[in-house]
Amino acid sequence: MKIFLFGGAEKGQATNLLKLIDQTIQKINFDQFLHIPFARTTTSDLEWQGDWFNRNIKINKEKYLNAENKDDVEKAISPLIFISGGSKSENLLKKLKSDPKLLKLVLNAEYIIAESAGAKILASKCRLTDDSGGNKITDGLDIIKNTIIEPHYSNKKRQKLLEEEMIQTNSQYGLGIDSETCLEIDTDTFPRDCTIFGNGTVEIKS
Repeated sequence: MKIFLFGGAEKGQATNLLKLIDQTIQKINFDQFLHIPFARTTTSDLEWQGDWFNRNIKINKEKYLNAENKDDVEKAISPLIFISGGSKSENLLKKLKSDPKLLKLVLNAEYIIAESAGAKILASKCRLTDDSGGNKITDGLDIIKNTIIEPHYSNKKRQKLLEEEMIQTNSQYGLGIDSETCLEIDTDTFPRDCTIFGNGTVEIKS
């Protein structure tokens, strides 16, 4: 499986981030595109309001599927998966784990593009922020084995946090991915042969 892990965007960076994501999508040959949007249910950021997806990413309407629509999930067959980010990572993980068909599509995908919250849930363990603003560590989807991921890494000064999480979860690897930045991996060869692109840096701790 090939995975593109984007570290998210700070205020004013969404357009640049989505341009990088769109460029990545256009390089992949796919018949169906399944958008999983459950982490961004509400936002105060104008860049992410309204139809932010179609304003920034160009997908043939006949290929586009949205996981909020059960009929779209049912008709999906080996789609390119896009998991967008947002503040509701707990809601995202809950929705995926409670829908066997959707979860199977993600676990068996050939390509996954994931941004911020969408990226961190792909690891073995992930940090969730609840509605009260507190943090807790829980099981992720375990697609990227023995790993925990922190997006918005140096932007939100999460270096020490990532180290603490690796110890707490006994994770072999910690991935810190900056905003406007992508880490491209292949699950068969990770952590070897990784590619980094974008405007920031990525730290792979072991």
